[in-house]
Amino acid sequence: MRALIFGVDGLAFRVIYPMMQAGYLPNFQALARDGVEAILESKYPPLTPPAWMSLITGLKPAKHGVYDFWEYDDRGGYRLVTRRKGGKAIWNLLSDYGKRVIVVNVPCTYPPDPVNGIVISGIQGASERGNFTYPAEFRDELLARVPDYRIDVDYSLVLQGRLTHAQAAMQLIEKRIALVRYLLNEQDWDFAFITFCASDYLQHLVWDEVMAMEPAVLRYYQLLDEALGLARAALGPDGSLFVVSDHGFQGAKARFAINEFLFRKQWLHSDRHAHRRMMLVRQLGKLALDRLGLLERARTLKRRFAYAGDQIPIPQGPYLTRQEQMAAGISVASRSCASGAYADLHINRPMSAQELDDLRGQLLEITDPASGERLVSAIYGTEVFGQGPFQPQEEHLLLLASDGYTFTPVLGQPWLWERERRLYGTHQKDGVFYACGPQIKAGIKGAPMEIYDVVPTVLRAMNQPLPDDLDGRVIEDIFLPAATAPDRTATQTTVARKLKKLLEN
Repeated sequence: MRALIFGVDGLAFRVIYPMMQAGYLPNFQALARDGVEAILESKYPPLTPPAWMSLITGLKPAKHGVYDFWEYDDRGGYRLVTRRKGGKAIWNLLSDYGKRVIVVNVPCTYPPDPVNGIVISGIQGASERGNFTYPAEFRDELLARVPDYRIDVDYSLVLQGRLTHAQAAMQLIEKRIALVRYLLNEQDWDFAFITFCASDYLQHLVWDEVMAMEPAVLRYYQLLDEALGLARAALGPDGSLFVVSDHGFQGAKARFAINEFLFRKQWLHSDRHAHRRMMLVRQLGKLALDRLGLLERARTLKRRFAYAGDQIPIPQGPYLTRQEQMAAGISVASRSCASGAYADLHINRPMSAQELDDLRGQLLEITDPASGERLVSAIYGTEVFGQGPFQPQEEHLLLLASDGYTFTPVLGQPWLWERERRLYGTHQKDGVFYACGPQIKAGIKGAPMEIYDVVPTVLRAMNQPLPDDLDGRVIEDIFLPAATAPDRTATQTTVARKLKKLLEN
């Protein structure tokens, strides 16, 4: 049985519901009518690389090894994460089972996996100038079929003022749809995983316009809806369709300086004066850019760093270096917390159970002085990352922000709360899940599921065996009672085939 996963980075019900109700997304409306709708929770943390890796493997970070956009070393260096360290993606499993697969633009898939089919790498590390396809020779065929194909938004044209954010997103999705149409209609496949990522880009940078459904931005979501209709038609009535997002989204009204808070409460130890000097330089720079009318462009550049290969030039700022993080005892190391609306506290010194309880209590008591709302909605310990070869060596506390808030790791500023004139888009834990197919119930809303439940559930729909090491589970409630369980004889067939191959060699 065929299956297709339609992935959308950062898609959230709070974004698409108003568009569906206004009649702008007929294919999403049809999917909600014909299938199952549920919240796909992404909590550990709600950030693009670890979330996608959990979604494609069915594993927690301790097994796939991805926690952030960056990988830090003890010398203070940073390297872009371009792929997982461990675990098999669902397309690897299906290739092993003899299925032909097509994978398009899933983040952190560079270099592409060798599979029984075609893989086109997504954002994080891949470049159109390099070998971003498997097989490598498919790159020329792709560029012949879709000239000027791009993996990611052309930020250089946006920064030069030649394209708006909406135009850059439109340029990207039009090329992606052309490629998907060719692959799904002219290639042989049993399983396809196609992903669209510019929604995350738009929601970070023009959140107010997205929520207002301004025509220039709305057109992107209408094209996304058209792509969904195309995918469903290519799949046919006998296949299973799944729509997923790696996390949800929200509009944040304030950032909280979590490292500054830890410093003031004497949990974090650092040279405050050095950081205050850097903060003064930062504020003067912001004032100068604002007066020149360049502040928004500078923010765009800061959010989307230009890179060469897998090396990212990180600008110096009022953050802790890796050495300072180790010496600080407790700190938030990642710059990703602002866009992800989470804070991952690294605890690099021994702490008693009582001290940990006291720290948790102080964090849960933080409230917005303007509204009285709590900043932190949930706190998790190191165990949420799972068990495996890549689990953290130090203790962690993972904080999720309440709706409307996010964090900043800056240290040395005179205030804890930073507010701006307009809402800015940040991640949120509640992503999107839809499922539709001959074995799947119609017109119901399911219970929330975890992001690593997608792989086992899709394998179940395809009647394929489930690996023993998955952290996720099959969401049985979405299936009709008459649907059959996975055929365990398929496992025996796969093992027999591998044994035969070994004996032949």
